[in-house]
Amino acid sequence: MFSLTNLNRAPPDWQQLLALVLLVLSVHVWLLLSSGDSVWRLHSESQKLGPLQTRIMAPPTPTPQTNPPQASQPKIPTPKPRAVTEAASESAALPAAISAVASAALPEPVDPSGFVPPPPQEAPQPQAAQDNALVAKAGYFPENIQINYKLTGQERGLNYYASGYLKWQVKPANSSPRNYEAELNVRAFLIGSRVWRSQGVLTGDGLAPKRYSDTWRSERAAHFDPDLRQISFSGNTPSAPLQAGAQDQVSLFIQMAAAVAAQNFKTGTELNIQTATSRDAVNWRLTYKSDEPIEVKGERLETQKWVCLPRGKYDSQIELWLSKSHGGMPVRIKITQVSGNFIDMEMSSIEALGPLAN
Repeated sequence: MFSLTNLNRAPPDWQQLLALVLLVLSVHVWLLLSSGDSVWRLHSESQKLGPLQTRIMAPPTPTPQTNPPQASQPKIPTPKPRAVTEAASESAALPAAISAVASAALPEPVDPSGFVPPPPQEAPQPQAAQDNALVAKAGYFPENIQINYKLTGQERGLNYYASGYLKWQVKPANSSPRNYEAELNVRAFLIGSRVWRSQGVLTGDGLAPKRYSDTWRSERAAHFDPDLRQISFSGNTPSAPLQAGAQDQVSLFIQMAAAVAAQNFKTGTELNIQTATSRDAVNWRLTYKSDEPIEVKGERLETQKWVCLPRGKYDSQIELWLSKSHGGMPVRIKITQVSGNFIDMEMSSIEALGPLAN
């Protein structure tokens, strides 16, 4: 049974009720706005996709690999047909052979320091050998003469033919001074002539050149100055000191002729001569090798064979066959290059000339 006391109890305070409601609402708001922000998200922001979007995964960037350098392969030339190669070789050799007639008739020493001794393999000279300057007296020079030569040669295995002459003229004995002129001329088909000329004075002790020239397409010259005792050259080539008894490449032949005509040299004799070209002046050494008979146009000639060995690496060898019966003049001249190419000038005829007119 209910008690009258319970019925009379007062209702709870409305303020307490309101406080309780507010507390419950605050808890729900906190759950929704604070902790709920992380609790309800299943993916991070970067992982969420919109509808119909495709996510592209970029592959890792590959690390470049450096291939080891490969050795360059030599280029293998394409072989040419043999017939074409041989034809090209022959066509190149022909103009070279023609040019050799004019360019190799006389060597031009390349060593400005002077004479280079013969190679070690050369046999020693006999004890009777002498080393002399080339001296020739005025009374032993040949009469005015021209020796004509037929020329054969070889260049790159190709044989060729030409002609030439050596001419010597001097003023009469009663002239003062006794000027002379010596000329070596080589003529070849298609290229014309090449001329080496020596001009000077015949003295009591032999030839004293004043001017030497080499003419082919253009001219180069050497000038002898006894007062300054020097030899000067065309172009910018330095001068050379003038030695006693110096000759040039052409006067040398005539000076040798007079020396052989005047003296009885022994085999092995060596003559030392300063010889000028159009570019320099160095000492040449000529050696009397042997007495050697040769046949010229069916005639047997007794000759002295003199040899001028190469002085430098690229010099040519000169061989002279001097005939006393022809005033000591060379009846044969052979020049052999280092490569083996050569020209061989052999006397074909002789012409008597008058004295030098000027």
